[in-house]
Amino acid sequence: MATHNILTGAQEETLNFIKQYFAKNQQAPTITEMRIGLNLRSLRSVTQRLESLERKGFTKRDRNQHRSITILDTEFPFAHSGIIQIPVIASAGCDAVEVFAQNEFGEFIAIDSRLVGTKKNLAAVRAVGDSMIDAGIRSGDYVIVEVTEEVSDGDQVVAVLGNMAVIKQYRKIDEMVYLNPQNHYGTYQPIPVNQEDSRIFGKVLSVIPGTEWVDDIKIEYYPGYP
Repeated sequence: MATHNILTGAQEETLNFIKQYFAKNQQAPTITEMRIGLNLRSLRSVTQRLESLERKGFTKRDRNQHRSITILDTEFPFAHSGIIQIPVIASAGCDAVEVFAQNEFGEFIAIDSRLVGTKKNLAAVRAVGDSMIDAGIRSGDYVIVEVTEEVSDGDQVVAVLGNMAVIKQYRKIDEMVYLNPQNHYGTYQPIPVNQEDSRIFGKVLSVIPGTEWVDDIKIEYYPGYP
C-alpha cells in the first residue's frame, strides 16, 4: 500500500494545534488536552491522527513518555520535502449536478510534487458521489486538476454545467460531447452537453484518497489511481 505525503484537513488541523500549543506553552500537549482542544469524542481519535502524522513524517512520539510529541521540522515541513500546496476550490458531484462550483479558497491540501510533474496551473476538487469509482475516484477524495480546456477523448475531467461542477470521463462523438460515469454496477447515464451550456474546467491528473471518520474508526482509501 502506497503512502501519500499529504495532509488531510483533520491532520492539518491537528498539526496546527500542536504547533500553536508549543508556541504558547513551550511543551507538547497531552492526548487529553488535544482531545478537548480539537473537540474530539475520544482519545483514540487523537492517537489515530497522531499516527497518521507520524507515518507522513511530520511528528514523532514516544508512547511511553508524557508530553512526548515532537515536530520534526519547526518550519513548515513542505518547504524542504518536495511538497506543494494546492487550493481546494470546489466540491464536484460524481453522481449528480447538484453541487455548486464555488470558489472556496479557505482550504488547501499538500501533495508530493511528483504527482503532478511540471504542471503549474493546479487546483483540487473534492469528489461527491460514487459514479466514478471504476476510475478510482470515491466520494470524499481530492481530485487534482490541471486547469485547462485542452483535454482528449477518454480523459477524466472536471466540467462545469451552468454553475455546477461534475467529475466525469470526457467523450466526443462527432460534434457532441458526453460526460460519462464510470461505475459498472451503477445506473448512471452519460450527460450529453454542448459548448453553449458547459465548459471543461480541467483535466484530472491524480486522485488523493479522502479520509473518513466514522465514530472513532479512520478509513483511508488508496485506490491506486493510474
